[in-house]
Amino acid sequence: MESEKKLKDTPALLRTPAGYVQPSPWLAISNKNVELMHKFMSELGLSPVSRSRVATTHSMGPRPWEFTGQEDDELFS
Repeated sequence: MESEKKLKDTPALLRTPAGYVQPSPWLAISNKNVELMHKFMSELGLSPVSRSRVATTHSMGPRPWEFTGQEDDELFS
């Protein structure tokens, strides 16, 4: 990204004309770009957390808390 290249060429902290030290504007731009990339990755399912949230499309059988009534017949037969 452009901001990453500029950040490598310039210092992360700059001195203002009044003598104050402040972060480089390229640092803020770079941080914002990283934040946006994390959001895109999350939306597209490219991060580990978002991959774990993907729903399965096939049935894996009855849920553990579902009772069909057949359990009693199997236990007492």
